[in-house]
Order: sequence, then C-alpha cells, then structure tokens
Amino acid sequence: MTGDADHSAAAPPDRPFAVGVSFRTADSRIRDRLFIEPKALPDLLCRAREGGASALMALSTCDRVEIVGADPAPEAACRAAEAILKDRLEGTAPAGIFYRHYDMDAVRHVFRIACALDSQMVGESQILGQFKEAVQAAADAGMVTGELDRLTQAALALAKRVRSTTRIGEGAVSAAAAAVKVAQDLHGDIPRCRALLVGLGETGWLIAEQFQRAGIGVLNLTGPSRRTEREAARRHLSFRPFDTLAEALAVSDIVITAAGQGRYLIDRAAAAAALDLRRSRPILFVDAGIPSDIDPAVDALSDAFLYTLHDIERLAEKGQLDRKAEAREAEAMVDAALSDWRRAQAEREGVPGLVALRDHFDRLRDEVLSRHPNAGPEEATRLLVNRLLHEPSERLRRIAGDGGAADLRDTITVNRVLERLFDLKVQDEDKGRE
Repeated sequence: MTGDADHSAAAPPDRPFAVGVSFRTADSRIRDRLFIEPKALPDLLCRAREGGASALMALSTCDRVEIVGADPAPEAACRAAEAILKDRLEGTAPAGIFYRHYDMDAVRHVFRIACALDSQMVGESQILGQFKEAVQAAADAGMVTGELDRLTQAALALAKRVRSTTRIGEGAVSAAAAAVKVAQDLHGDIPRCRALLVGLGETGWLIAEQFQRAGIGVLNLTGPSRRTEREAARRHLSFRPFDTLAEALAVSDIVITAAGQGRYLIDRAAAAAALDLRRSRPILFVDAGIPSDIDPAVDALSDAFLYTLHDIERLAEKGQLDRKAEAREAEAMVDAALSDWRRAQAEREGVPGLVALRDHFDRLRDEVLSRHPNAGPEEATRLLVNRLLHEPSERLRRIAGDGGAADLRDTITVNRVLERLFDLKVQDEDKGRE
C-alpha cells in the first residue's frame, strides 16, 4: 500500500473561446441573415444548452454577430457554436467569414470589443451597452458562470477604465461632430436640413445621433436590410422603403450611408439624377460603410460633396484630438489587463494543485502516526520526510532510467519547478561527478 487514495482526476478548467463574423469578415447581407433578434436569443441559448454548452453568450449588433463562451474543450464548443450560427444562414456559408479565437486570443478579442477598439469607428459608445445587454441576456438564461463570468466582468471593468482614463470616446464623438461641422459649412443652418441615413451600421447611427443633437430638421431611415423598418419604429424615425431611394436622395441635403453590403448603393448616375431634381442644391454624402456604399465617382459631380469615414476622422484629428494616440493608450490598458488575467489564471490553476498536495501530505502524516504511535518528534519527523519523498523519488528514477526524450524533459521541468517553488539549488548529477 502506498498511502495514495483513489481519487478521480480534477476536471479540466474551462477555456474561453469566441466565434462569429464582423464587418471585417462579412458584408451586411450576411450579418443581417445572422442577426439574432432579442426575442430569439432565449431560444438560441436554450439550443446551445441542449447541445451541452453551460457557459455561453451571444453578441448581435449591426456590425458583428458572435458567440463567446468557455468550455473545457473549446475547439469542439466553438465548432458547435459556429454550427448554430451557420444554421441561421439557411444555406452554404461563404468561405472564410467566420473567425475563431481561443484562450488568451479570445480574452484579448473580448476585451477589445468591449473597449470599442474593434469597432468601425474606434471609441464609439454603443458597443458597451450592447455588450452589457448580451451578458445580461445570457445571465438570465443561467449561462454566465465560472470562467465566462470572470471574462465578462473583467471586460466590463476594463471598458469602464478605458472610458474614464482616456479620451477615446471623445474621439469617436469628435469624428461624428466633424461631419456636422462639414454640413454646417455647406448648408448653414442644420435645423433647416433634411438628412437620410442609409443602412444600420453603428458608425452611421453615431453620426446620425450627432446630427440629431445639432437639431437636424428631418432624419429619415432607409436601407436594404429587412430590419430597417423595425429599427425606424424603435428609434422614432421616419422610414423610407429602399425602393424609393431615388426620391429620398432628391429631397435630402445630407446622406449618411452605413450599410457595407460590398456593392455601391449609390452610384454616379443615381447621385446625378438626384442633383438634377434638386436644381443644383448640393448634397453632402458621408460614406461610413465598410466596404464603401457610395461610388467614389460621385465626388466628381458638381454640387456633390463626398466624405469617407477616413476623411471625417482625419478632420477630427486635425481639429481636436489625436484618436490614434488615445487608441494606443487603450491598447496598452488591454495589454495590462491581459497580464492581470494571465496571472490570475495561473493562480486559479495552481490553487487546486496545492490543495490536493496538502490533502496528500495530511494522509501520509496520518498514516505515519498510525503506524508509529510512540515515535518521538525527531523520529516522527524523519519518518514523515522519508514517506513524503519515497514515491516521488522512485518515480523520478524510473522516468530518468527508462523514459524517452519527452520523459527526460519532464524530469528537467520538475527540477526547475522545484527550484522555483522551494528556492532550491538543484545540482546536476553529471556535473557533480566532474
């Protein structure tokens, strides 16, 4: 009898993963088909639970649809989550649109999303609220536990720190405000203007909200997405069917696009026709789509003034704030948070081993004392030390004598770990004989 109890191996720890699509990997037509309506979210989470998931959340916005979770087998869990999303496409998914992240890559990905560093307009404020809502929906379904709970709470805390200690949010607002300034320079009194928002992308909403704060007279919403009319009602905007785009352009002083469908929604001919009907009254076009929604040839038309998202951001940086510097500071905070996460993870993973080791030592101590009840302190201590080291010593000798190269590397690793844990100076036997 060795004194070792027959204990089952500890369950492997949950590991974070993320899978989905974003404006970087799929156009809005794909994202629109994947979009998860709030009322459909409980059913999706229920299906995931029936498939074996226990810690999982779904983040669905205009710019991204993804599932974040934690599982002892993240690769398999990621494939299962991706299958749930693919089913929403009701057909073959285009190659390469889904990204997958595991472990620290997944943690970094989630941190950057919450901090609006992975948004079309870096620093935009909507994503934090959307992230909170996604976490709450998953929590209501009982699926924010363990590692996923730690991850989401760390991401939310980091996002709050980034917003309170950097001006990255001001940068996003400054870029949207720059679009308003251009419109004022072109049209004068904003309350007398009519604006048209084409598409549902978050950057478009951010710019449109700045025009609303400036007192825009009329703001209409149109777009190719089947969700456009519902969004117009939810946000109390006037809805224009997408098949009336030509008429809507002709009565709009400002046109903001944020669809990103991978094709031009407004080409030169459409813009020229609208300008003809306006009898040379200019139109400001703000293209916030990724990919672009407006043909660059529109800018060559008289009375058409086309600004891309890059143009607007450049104006904001010249006028008020270097958003790249703010983003670099935020990225540094993400790196620091990742280091904290890695350290905390190591501590969490190390504690069960120490608890098991203490229990093992206690069992061996009880065994020694029961076999030698009359031993004095010195004798009992000697017997205990011998008992503690006997089995590890035998196993290390067998590994060193009979094992292969991998076993030898394990032995070297054990020696190094012992040196670090107990501040030892382990002497190499071969060197000792020299």
